Amino acid sequence: MTSIKNDIPAGRYDRRMNTHVHRKKDPERLQEQLLEAASIIAAKDGIAALSLNAVAKQAGVSKGGLLHHFPGRQELIHALFIRLLAVMDRGIMALMAVDDNPRGRFSRAYLVHLAGISETDTSRQLALLSLAMPHEMVLRKCWRDWVLQHLANADELDRSYVGNLVRYGADSLWLSELTEGVTMTPEERLALVTRLAAMTFEEL
Repeated sequence: MTSIKNDIPAGRYDRRMNTHVHRKKDPERLQEQLLEAASIIAAKDGIAALSLNAVAKQAGVSKGGLLHHFPGRQELIHALFIRLLAVMDRGIMALMAVDDNPRGRFSRAYLVHLAGISETDTSRQLALLSLAMPHEMVLRKCWRDWVLQHLANADELDRSYVGNLVRYGADSLWLSELTEGVTMTPEERLALVTRLAAMTFEEL
């Protein structure tokens, strides 16, 4: 029988090798993969369980691959917080886009958004990171900068004590439901959110 010369370089198509070996590397996709892994761990086991080894294992990458994107645990937590703020930002901006009344629009959208994300993984992750803020200066600065940026583009009511009261009320409702569970009937909860929202239409 005539032998056929094999011109395929050894190992390139070895079935034991991963088929993605020769794909072009995608740093952004890998970074998102790592942050998604971190978010899963944070939502399930809390921030204390967010170790580099745990995230690398969850993402299916080497610790060296993780360290290439996030040199340490603090950088990873910071990036996760920024990612969650971006999710929150998109939700609030979408609500503002369909609100024809510019008066108190940011505070109103903030309230409605937080009232609607309770009991979601995103909400739990954001709550865990928010509770860590007193000990994490970088996270406090991120949150402060995010709020101040929105207020810089907001109106007088958003920047007044009324806007602050509405947003603080939204924060309290959101965090209390995550920590204490639901303590009001659906009707009572709706009445609270409706009353807070109505305050953004009242005269100062």
